[in-house]
Amino acid sequence: MNKNKAIQIGAVALASAVLCGALVYYNFIDKEDASGAILYEECPDFTLQTYAVENGKFVVSDEEFTLSEHRGKVVVLNFWADYCEPCRKEIPHFNELYEAYEGEVEVVIINGETQVDAQGLLDKYINNVEAKYYEEYYSKWPEFTCTFARYEKDNDVKELFEVGDALPITVIVDKEGVIKYIAESSLSFTELEEAVKKEL
Repeated sequence: MNKNKAIQIGAVALASAVLCGALVYYNFIDKEDASGAILYEECPDFTLQTYAVENGKFVVSDEEFTLSEHRGKVVVLNFWADYCEPCRKEIPHFNELYEAYEGEVEVVIINGETQVDAQGLLDKYINNVEAKYYEEYYSKWPEFTCTFARYEKDNDVKELFEVGDALPITVIVDKEGVIKYIAESSLSFTELEEAVKKEL
């Protein structure tokens, strides 16, 4: 093998190694803080407006959810959007989790379609029996007991966590307020439960 060919082979091998390393970092290591929430660091505090159910429909509530008021419990935060089908599919798993571990776990389902006012969003999608996907995804939601919340333009928790358009995103905060788990994909109930049980 001549010297030039050996150099070429070495260069190709080096480039391949760098590429593989970058792929591993992006797909595995960097996933830990890709959403802006950083594993093993204290979760930033926030307060959100919540929804309530009246006469079988969601309405904007006067109640608020403040993360720091729930120290001593595991808090599960789920960022979703009405246009995201995987989000809609997994939300029943979060309610199931809350009902199974009520008293130990708080579950907050967070939406923030800021182009529509809070009640307008509810009436356009979740409360609208003629809306696409309503029967399949939203019809049972008024029976759910987990917390549904919303952020506004002037209280943008999505921005606080640097959540992009790739949804759903789930963040699990332990009893001391430290982020212990981040998922940037939809979860089964089993996956969700296994992640939460580690922090109980």
